[in-house]
Amino acid sequence: MTSSSRQLQEKIAAEAEQAEATPDAELHYRRRQPKRSSVYGLRLPDERIEQLRRLAEARGIEPSTLVRQWVIEHLDDSEQAGGGPERRTAEWERDVRSTTDHLRQLLDERPWTKAG
Repeated sequence: MTSSSRQLQEKIAAEAEQAEATPDAELHYRRRQPKRSSVYGLRLPDERIEQLRRLAEARGIEPSTLVRQWVIEHLDDSEQAGGGPERRTAEWERDVRSTTDHLRQLLDERPWTKAG
């Protein structure tokens, strides 16, 4: 048994002895309310599940914990970077316009439409 384990056991024993000696003592503590959460299913290809399992195992955590960390980090990063839905919509519209302009340019440059 390590020194820190022994110390922890001694502290627990002392606390237990104190609690037994004073069973009517008023305790001043509040139980913390856990944050509300919901379960959300996620469908991934089998090879990605295996990849997720390997990455989680390398980090010493459960795959669900790793996914939860990634999702929360990505959501936080999106919010902090001003990545709300309006910004993403504006980026999408800009990309569509840029692609449309490029396609128009390609159509205008078609060699078979030029008189010559």
